[in-house]
Amino acid sequence: MKFVTNLIAMDDFLGTYNDTDRLKHFCAENKLDGYEVICVGDFPKAITDDITVGLHLPFYNAWMDLYKGNFDVLDKEYGSRDCWQGFYGSDSFEGMYRHLETELDFAQQLGAEYVVLHVCEIGTTETLTLDFAHEDKEVIRCLCEVVNRLFKYKNYTFRLLLENLWWKGFTFTDCELTKYMLDSIEYPNKGIMLDIGHLMHTNKDLESWDEACRYIHSMLDLHADLLCYVKGIHLHGTLEGRFAKEFYLCGVEIKEDFYERFAQAYEYVTKVDAHLPFEHNDIKGIVEKINPDYVVYEFATDTLADKAEWIKKQNTFLNR
Repeated sequence: MKFVTNLIAMDDFLGTYNDTDRLKHFCAENKLDGYEVICVGDFPKAITDDITVGLHLPFYNAWMDLYKGNFDVLDKEYGSRDCWQGFYGSDSFEGMYRHLETELDFAQQLGAEYVVLHVCEIGTTETLTLDFAHEDKEVIRCLCEVVNRLFKYKNYTFRLLLENLWWKGFTFTDCELTKYMLDSIEYPNKGIMLDIGHLMHTNKDLESWDEACRYIHSMLDLHADLLCYVKGIHLHGTLEGRFAKEFYLCGVEIKEDFYERFAQAYEYVTKVDAHLPFEHNDIKGIVEKINPDYVVYEFATDTLADKAEWIKKQNTFLNR
């Protein structure tokens, strides 16, 4: 079992740790085996292949209408065709596809042991209203079509780990849909990156760590026959179910301008999904029950230096 933490491949995030030896020292002093990296712009030379365990692929939160060529729907959501083409950096899904292909090739070049891909669709307005245009199985089916195309003529050696969220797509709350997703992926070296915090958000009634642990165990028991596919976990948690319920109960005045609306959605998501340490001793039992190959301390901090305190706290709850 390898213990890693998330790392944003950006000079500002690395700060004084923008040096290979310092990155290795950070791992040693925090009992880590390396990093799960997400690319942002130019890749810092300090992040070498010997400390890169996994690569997190980019997350396009809303891609289904682009994939299906529903350009009129995009025009309405974004306000203009120029707006959504600027947002996606392309006038069709092929631009997104090429970006993902480039990232996968880079992961192979880095020698990453795994890549992580979100299986989700959530539009900006949908985030604020929960008025969804697509269903779970439809999102999963389309995502699997994209993955099978991406991997068809490649000889990648890394694992493809599919990550759950709490919107439409893969949520890890329906074992039949989880099995459908796994069966639909033709790439044999596949599995699940179970995000513990995201799983918690599927139940807005959770108000304590005790309740969260019981709920997580219930979902693991539901997936008992599929736990062998859970090769990694993103470990974090945020108890903001009450806030989420009140947010949707009270509603919000939705901005007409897309980027103002995007800011509204971003503010909500960062509040409800703050990526904090999971502060309960039973997390050790949860990890042992899953027995993953990778435990990723996925915490949201502005810099790598800020992350050390939270890693030490999480180590304490895991008796490490």
